[in-house]
Amino acid sequence: MNIRPAQDASNRWVTFELAGQLYGLEILKVQEVLADAEIESVPGAPSVILGVINLRGSIVTMIDLRRRLGLAPRVLDAPVCCVIVDCKGEGQSESRREPVGLRVDRVVDVRRIADAAIKPAPVTGGPKTAAASAVLGVLSRPGEMLTLLDADRLVAALESPLAHAA
Repeated sequence: MNIRPAQDASNRWVTFELAGQLYGLEILKVQEVLADAEIESVPGAPSVILGVINLRGSIVTMIDLRRRLGLAPRVLDAPVCCVIVDCKGEGQSESRREPVGLRVDRVVDVRRIADAAIKPAPVTGGPKTAAASAVLGVLSRPGEMLTLLDADRLVAALESPLAHAA
């Protein structure tokens, strides 16, 4: 009888950079990565929403993830990289999911991370913001800190720009 040792539970994460910091999204929520996208602005949309793109016939809302997380603005001439995630909007059922684009500085790689290695998000002592509630936890390795985000929580509190435009 061949008995294999039980492996630690782990998940794969798509990692990306924002303002020199490393972040990750669970790969099951990532639909695709776009190296470039032409974003059309939507009048009256909140500042965190860059606009929309046409992704093979589907209109996808694009979010500036730097603004969403309260980070420094991005250099205007830097290339655009978008991570398209499959999200559940606020008040929507699990069966009603839609793609949302997150503009990031660059995608780094895909990593397998053991659940046991993830530490809880640190308590900041300030008011619980929507961006802070999106942090699932952190992974610290020598010379590297990876912040893991929940795609649904990143998007949940945002209003659709198309609701403003209609």
